Amino acid sequence: MRLTALLTVPLAVGALLGVAASPAPATVHAPVRAGAAGVADVTLTDADDGRTLTVQSGTDLRVRLTGSRSPDATWAWSLPTADDAEVADRTTALTSQNGNAMADFRTQQPGTTGIEAYKRCIPEPGRACPHLVVLWKVTVMVQDGPGRTAEQLSLPELVERATDRVRAAHPQAVLMLAAGDSPGGPVRDMDRVTHWRFVFNNRDNSSEEISGSLDGTLGPVTPHTGRWMGVLTIGELPAMTPDQAYDRLEAAGHGDAYRYVSLVKPMGTPPWHLQYHFSQHPGGCDGYAVFTGTGEVSPICGS
Repeated sequence: MRLTALLTVPLAVGALLGVAASPAPATVHAPVRAGAAGVADVTLTDADDGRTLTVQSGTDLRVRLTGSRSPDATWAWSLPTADDAEVADRTTALTSQNGNAMADFRTQQPGTTGIEAYKRCIPEPGRACPHLVVLWKVTVMVQDGPGRTAEQLSLPELVERATDRVRAAHPQAVLMLAAGDSPGGPVRDMDRVTHWRFVFNNRDNSSEEISGSLDGTLGPVTPHTGRWMGVLTIGELPAMTPDQAYDRLEAAGHGDAYRYVSLVKPMGTPPWHLQYHFSQHPGGCDGYAVFTGTGEVSPICGS
């Protein structure tokens, strides 16, 4: 990382200066994961500073930078930005109080762009900081590639198919629950939460259930004599995807692997919020909720 000295304020900050002046790392290969259609997603961290990488169009770049906090100050990262949004379009970005920063980019057309962020010292009240800026930057070269295909549906696409199937016989059925499962066990990649169960309430005292997979297959519609209780109608699906909800969870310090993900609007004290729930058990209380409207993270069943 490059260290830029703007102005040094006299202060016994040897430890902080040591953090800011960390040496440039050796060449590092960023972790990758398989996307929905075989395009590798790339995760970039502090150690990738100075790296140049070549990727295909349609690749997701996940930047995860780690700050540090002490009683005297916080070394905090700025939001990562791309020099050319037509080459790498930023889709999600946020910072946290502990100095961490994250951003997701989707590569678009062929070309070259830099992605960069800055780390600065933010003093606690009554303290002071050296006026230093640490630059983190990677260079991304984007080539023409196959991009992502429709081999795997998105959750909204699967919900639409399930809704059409149910409403063919029950035109006024409304969605109450979308419950996802990763058949291979707990995961951090929400594209692997492929099996979903949907529950719809009818106008009378009955409900319908249908299961499906992101590969596009749907099971039979199963009728139930009772209504699904304890939640409100989901209505319009959120713009936030399960992957984006997990990014919020990870940024809040809860980046564990989860097997079960559900979309639900719990009934309780208003205002009612549509939420993604991440847990280790179906319908479990052991995980966290991400509010789709605000990105707020909280325990599913309270603190």
